This record gives sequence, structure tokens and C-alpha cells, in this order.
Amino acid sequence: MLTAARTTDLTAAPGLTAPRKTRRAFIDLARGFAVLCMVEHHSFDAWMPDSFHGSELDHFLRFLGGVAAPAFLFLAGVAMVLMMEGALQKTGRVRDAALGAAKRGLWIFTGAYLFRVQEWALAFGASPASTMLRIDVLNCIGLALMFTALVWSLGKSKASRAVLFFMAASAVVLISPLIWASPLPGLPPLLFNYVRGAPPMALFPIFPWIAYSFAGALVGLHLAHTRTAPNPARAERNALALWLFLATPAWFFINFVDALPFHLYANLEWWRTSPAYFLLRCISMIWLLAASWLIEQAWQPVRARLNWQRAGPLVALGQHSLIIYWIHIEIVYGRMTWPWRGRMTLPQASGFLALLLVAMVALAYLSDPAVDALLLALRKAWSRRPVQRSPERVADLAP
Repeated sequence: MLTAARTTDLTAAPGLTAPRKTRRAFIDLARGFAVLCMVEHHSFDAWMPDSFHGSELDHFLRFLGGVAAPAFLFLAGVAMVLMMEGALQKTGRVRDAALGAAKRGLWIFTGAYLFRVQEWALAFGASPASTMLRIDVLNCIGLALMFTALVWSLGKSKASRAVLFFMAASAVVLISPLIWASPLPGLPPLLFNYVRGAPPMALFPIFPWIAYSFAGALVGLHLAHTRTAPNPARAERNALALWLFLATPAWFFINFVDALPFHLYANLEWWRTSPAYFLLRCISMIWLLAASWLIEQAWQPVRARLNWQRAGPLVALGQHSLIIYWIHIEIVYGRMTWPWRGRMTLPQASGFLALLLVAMVALAYLSDPAVDALLLALRKAWSRRPVQRSPERVADLAP
């Protein structure tokens, strides 16, 4: 086995995975819950008929599905800052840590277009070529990680980085309603879609979605600080407790202020660009992190008694969220399930969803050994390649 964890989460990239012992399982657990919400939403969206959509149950399922995207972006910010702070602690080089994180974002951004090309190709002409330029969650995550790395690199200390992330998140959230109220004349269509595009060509534009990564980075900075505490476990617990203590009353205060007759913006799409809605979602992410930490703490003694060596199913889904996203989208929306698109009953869709989740958990567990075997095979193949040596260089190659 490789010494580094071969993860395929939505913030991972080749050569940039941290050792398994440095991973915080509760973050993977939170991401795993987001994966559950994502797969559930896509499955019922694709397989249920139009008569189901708009019902109370459909609204509830879509509400759960809506947890996924902000959770992925928020947790990407948390994980990215933890990675950069850890690299900085080891090497002392800000530039190298930020560049490694930016490369990870670029890898995901490039993968987003490769994924769209694959979708278009596997549709065999049934999908227009323009869909390859659609702005989806991978595009947004890739850009968010690159911008997060940039903002982090501008700070000189944890405190200054916290201020910069707060300012960046606030700027994006406060400007978003103004950008959405403007036609933004002169912008090329692709750039327009990235800035404030709407479905079907832009599902996750930069404004306001990238702000979730900046908000997560604030939490990540606090968690990174706990690594150097005399008692890291206690410091981590206290950090999460502090965020929970601040976030819970803030939820009620934000709802109170948002209900007042005074409004800062003349034109506001509450579900898309409202600063109040953004803050409420961020608070939900803090609740998700805290709940995941509590679950992980409760599971540890049980795991020890059972001598359970593997990650739990949800943690495995979180560690491999990228490949789960990639595969399940093709299963749910691809040609193989087109005959059932919009034609299932609720029991049928629920049964297929259960089978799909079991398959995705199995895929997550098989990913590490499969990737390790592939890398080993590539290394063996490379080592067996014949080397053409010129006579005058043979002596230099001798032992």
C-alpha cells in the first residue's frame, strides 16, 4: 500500500493527498452526508414523473439535496486551508503551499470540462455540444480553491488571513445582489455565465457560490490553529464548540433581521443572492460539522471494540466524493437509465436509490486498492521499458 491516502474527494488531486493520519474523519463524514444528499436529489429528480415534482415530499427532498453544493464548497475551503497551513508548518514556504493548493483547484477545474466532454460523447448526439460549456459544481469548486489559495497567500499570519477571508466572503455576498440586478453588458457569454449565469448553462456561478469556500476557510484557519495546541483534541473540541455557540443564536438573529420591513437591496432574489440566506446556510454547515464531530467521537470507542479497520461508509463516501459524483451522474442521467427517466413510482425510485448507494459505497471502498494496483502496474511497465544507451554513456550508468 502507498503511504499516502489515495482519496478522490471533491478537493483532491494527484500527488496532493495528505497522509491518512492527518485527515480529520469528521470532515470526511460531513462530506459523506453531502454526497448522500446529492445522490438522493439527482435520483428523484431524474426518475420521478412530472406529477411528483412540486409536491410537499418533492420540496423536502429538494431541500435535502440543496445541502450538497454549499457543503462541498464550504468543506473545500476548510480542507484547503488545513492543507496549506499544514504544508506551511512543515516547509515554511507560503508560495509553495499556495501553489500546491492552486494546482489542486486547476486540476478539478480541468476535470469539470473533461467530465462534460464525456457526458456529451456518451450521449451519442442526443445532447447539444453547447452543454460542454455548462458551469456546474466542479467548475465552481475548482475556481473557489484557486481563489482561496490566492487569498490565503496574501496574509502574513493566521489573523491577517482570517481578516482577508472575512473581507473576501463579505465582498462577494454583498456585491452578488448588485451583479444579479445588472445586465453586465459587454461580457462574453462564457464569462457572463461564470459571473452570474442561470440554468441551464450555469448552475453554480461564482457570485455568490465562491463565498462559501471563503467562509469555510475561516473555520479551517481556526481548526488549523488547534494542531499546535498543547492538547490538540481538546482544542479542536473547543474550537467547534465556539463556532456552535456563536452560530446558533445568530440563526435566530438573522431570521429576525431578515423579517424587518427594511431591506438593503431594491431587487433581491432571496433563494439565490440574499446575504441572510447565505449566512443561514453557513450556520447549517457549522451545525453539520459539529454533528459530524460528535458522531465520530461516539463511534471511536465502538470502532475500537469491534476492531474496525476501515473507514465508515459515510466517511468513505466523503473521501471519494469526486469519483462518486463522476460515476453516479452518468448512471442517473446517462443513456443507461433513459428508458426510466421520469417514469418510476416512488417505491421503485427509492429501491433504485438504495441499490445505487450500496454500489457507490462499494466503489468508495474499492477505490484505494484499485488506484494502488493501477499505479503499481504503471510503475512496473515503466521500469521494463528498454533504455537506449549510447556507448559513450555506459560508464556513467555503471554502479
